[in-house]
Amino acid sequence: MDENTYLQDILSQPAALRTALDRFDLEPLQPYIRALRNGEYDRLILTGMGASGYAAYPAWLQLLEAGFPAFWVDCAELSHYARRLITRHSLVWLISQSGRSAEIVRLLDLMQATPPAAFIATTNDLASPLAQAASLTLQLEAVLEETVSTRTYLNSLALSQLAARALCSGDLDLDYDDLRKAADGIASYLANWDEHLLTLEGLIGKPQHLVLVGRGPSMAAVLTGALIIGEAAKFPALGLNAAQFRHGPLEMAGSQLTVLVFGGPDETAALNRHLLHELLGFGTAAFWLSPFPEGDIPALPMPRASGIGLPLAEIVPIQLLSVYLARQKGLVPGKFLYSGKVTLTE
Repeated sequence: MDENTYLQDILSQPAALRTALDRFDLEPLQPYIRALRNGEYDRLILTGMGASGYAAYPAWLQLLEAGFPAFWVDCAELSHYARRLITRHSLVWLISQSGRSAEIVRLLDLMQATPPAAFIATTNDLASPLAQAASLTLQLEAVLEETVSTRTYLNSLALSQLAARALCSGDLDLDYDDLRKAADGIASYLANWDEHLLTLEGLIGKPQHLVLVGRGPSMAAVLTGALIIGEAAKFPALGLNAAQFRHGPLEMAGSQLTVLVFGGPDETAALNRHLLHELLGFGTAAFWLSPFPEGDIPALPMPRASGIGLPLAEIVPIQLLSVYLARQKGLVPGKFLYSGKVTLTE
């Protein structure tokens, strides 16, 4: 068994997810659900930094689809340039695994002058400044990682989507089922993690330039994937919306570029598939990420998942890719060189 701390954190994710789902209590959300449906909030603002902020992306889309005026903006921009978004009739929802990074503390100070109508936190640390300031805290229920976020990210994705679904509708049985099946799919996939690393070596080889693209809820994995590849493997990767990729970066296509295309939900899968075929035609090393590979399309194996479980499954092969790329460079996967677990300087 490999003793690398980051890899062990990756392997522990299904158990941590199951624990979070078993302990998650929606009852404290009921007053906020009633207030939202009664029109008491003029807007909902989802915010965070890094992987925690990206974990809020699918929940934001769910709120928009339900017709609510929702904003997704990172905490630094919110505190410096967009703080007028926060009014005395807003619901602010801040996601941060530590609850104490520099940007979070700054925003908490600013909100003392203009407090929102409601303030929800999703965090792992009930003693953090964030948890102490929030009117409701949704706890991640994860053992804290020593390196790159894994358990806390997956649980943030799961609980933020569940809470958003609760705000939008009443019946969550299918959503819980999607998440439990995702936990099972991830566990089954990670049972063969060493084989998947060998598969990545055979497929990816030694990439020169790496881009991740997707749409909709897959953007959580696209953005977080690029982040953790840089963080855990010290390898520069670009994460873009697949449509944005066509507006300029497509010119990078060719034999020196590797692109990971996330299939995502059915609504835009055909558009993503068309992009993949174009990239292959340009001589690009392009790979499809979907729980259901199609024909002879080059694909990276990933866990089975569907519905709101899909964004959780999408990040797992990228986590293993970051392990592979770090080892290829002779580095310890996930070991911090210049930063730390919590960012304390803005």
